Amino acid sequence: MIPNKELRRRLVEKGHEIRSGHFGSSLSCLDSIKYLYDYVLKKDDIFILSKGHGDMALYAVLESKGYNVPWTPHLNLNEKEGIYATTGSLGHGLPIGLGRAFGKKINGEDGTVYVMTGDGEMQEGSNWEALTLANALNIDNLVLLVDWNKYQATGDVSSVGGLDAFSLYRRLDSFGFNTQIINGHDDKDLSKLKKLEKGLNAIILNTVKGKGVECLEKNHAHGYSWTEEDRLKSLEDLK
Repeated sequence: MIPNKELRRRLVEKGHEIRSGHFGSSLSCLDSIKYLYDYVLKKDDIFILSKGHGDMALYAVLESKGYNVPWTPHLNLNEKEGIYATTGSLGHGLPIGLGRAFGKKINGEDGTVYVMTGDGEMQEGSNWEALTLANALNIDNLVLLVDWNKYQATGDVSSVGGLDAFSLYRRLDSFGFNTQIINGHDDKDLSKLKKLEKGLNAIILNTVKGKGVECLEKNHAHGYSWTEEDRLKSLEDLK
């Protein structure tokens, strides 16, 4: 398996090459996406990255698994290369994932659908409509992962949308989800993803925006304009 730090370096180098990408958002979810692909996802499972601004994390992981995925500015549906939904406009991935999970149930197909959203993205009403419907349809093959990196495009999530991990926990719990808060950068904590009970599960991943790159951990901007000094320092951080 390719080390996480090497994937971070690939993400930074490739993002700089294409002059595109939301580095902080991608680095916060890379560890959990890699863990899913290394240890959790089975042949019939599906992973949907609803927080499309974390796309470079998925590209790096899929690439490491042998997929020939294009590094486009947002995720475009390409099931052959492991991308199961077009995302970038927020609030789409969970409803799509619910439809896929329900389709598996009515067709008698195996497999679980895993959907990762951003924490700011959970302000989108379409997500809560999907959660209501998931409960009503008795869906038991859907896992929601929320990347709680604490920042969204216009500021910190708590100030902008009144959400933190604990209020989100209470809301998800009230919608009938078995909810946990875990460290999204720690493999020991992420191993809980292998032991989920059958039913509706929601995992809040406690993460750091820009994880592993000092200038990005300190700068919470939605995008990031690199200086050459920043780029070289970030690669030094990832040695």
